[in-house]
Amino acid sequence: MGRGVDRVPGADCAVARRFWPAVWDLEADGYGASMSEGGFAAATVAFRHRDFRIFWFAALVSNTGSWMQNAAIPFVIFRLTGSNADVGATGFWQYAPVMVMGIVGGSLADRFHRRTLLIVTQVTQAIFAVALYIEVASGTATVTHITVLAFCSGLAGGLNIPVWQSFVSQLVPREALSNAVILNSTQFNAARALGPLIGFTLATIWDPAIVFLVNAVSFASVLLALPFISVGRERPARLANRPSALADLADGARYVWRSPGIRACCLAILAIAGLGSPLFSFLPAGFGQEIFGLGKVGIGVLAGAGGIGALIAAPLLLTRFATVARSKLLVGAMLIYGSATIVVGVAPAVGVAVIGVVAFGGSYLAIASAINTTIQMSSRENMRGKSIAIYIACLTGALPIGSFVWGRAAEAFGLRWTAVGAGVALIVVTAALRASGRLDAMSAD
Repeated sequence: MGRGVDRVPGADCAVARRFWPAVWDLEADGYGASMSEGGFAAATVAFRHRDFRIFWFAALVSNTGSWMQNAAIPFVIFRLTGSNADVGATGFWQYAPVMVMGIVGGSLADRFHRRTLLIVTQVTQAIFAVALYIEVASGTATVTHITVLAFCSGLAGGLNIPVWQSFVSQLVPREALSNAVILNSTQFNAARALGPLIGFTLATIWDPAIVFLVNAVSFASVLLALPFISVGRERPARLANRPSALADLADGARYVWRSPGIRACCLAILAIAGLGSPLFSFLPAGFGQEIFGLGKVGIGVLAGAGGIGALIAAPLLLTRFATVARSKLLVGAMLIYGSATIVVGVAPAVGVAVIGVVAFGGSYLAIASAINTTIQMSSRENMRGKSIAIYIACLTGALPIGSFVWGRAAEAFGLRWTAVGAGVALIVVTAALRASGRLDAMSAD
């Protein structure tokens, strides 16, 4: 299997250079030859592989658009109803299908061409983004309409996630996989910073509807990049007696259960996604608009602060903490994540809340790095997609339930107390997981 160091035919390169000049400039400047051991070079070793670079830059554009939409949906819902409960309910239906389709996507990722599957999921998500644009721009948007379209987009997104993660593992050799996972998470969180900030800036200048249109266009970055990536062109391995999709998924579930490190990751993400992660859905409207009275740009800064925290944390994860045991890294990050949720809840002023969200985003990058690296490096190649799918099912199963509970609790007790309670609960669960010794298996490849 190719690993991203081979070059595509000259004609393809000529076209690709026109679309992605920054990617090829790295090689033109002697990037590959100048990389030395240690320092920045060691922290970005995955960038030596051309296919990874192409996909990384394309993903940055696409994910920025997706985070613009993720931030805009709760903002539009709150603008329509003024209800945190409605924001939580929409969040439930936005993420619930990701859980179901993520499991299906994991099976498909191990059975069919991942490149082809990515093309299908990117096009489908773009179509629903256009539908959201038309709905909001026409002035006919309702909570039901937005929720249905978010649900449909979540179906495509659920298929996309495990295929995407499995595809990344094909772009670098095993020795660079851990670095690739961190860089991929950094890209994702850079988009998490840029998306809300750009989205709410555009909403201020024009209208929230434009955010959905920009997201639709952003999917073109991946669609343009995929033809110029040289790995993943092989036919998927043919099994003499290929099992049914359901049997395939059952096999994956058994594999995860029998893998202590992967099982520990799934237990951790259930707590993280259910207790802490719903905070993001309530930052734009609940905290930004209702509690702190911010304008759209201020809301964008608050919502984007998590991505900024991730960008601050990335160099530390790539260098100083690169050799820390993944179990210890996860425990520390979960404690910070829970504490940051509490800080946002009790923040007397928006500046304190921004600091809390920065810590929230930085700690989540460490969480994603520890968990994703464990799963990618512990899984057999023919089980990688299914392992990721089970993990995604845990994440996206807990997140919508958590969002729904957050919304109801916010209506009953107030958003501040809800955030504090969730943060305290996450700290308690983290301490229990650490005391049980379950997370120790993460550090063994």
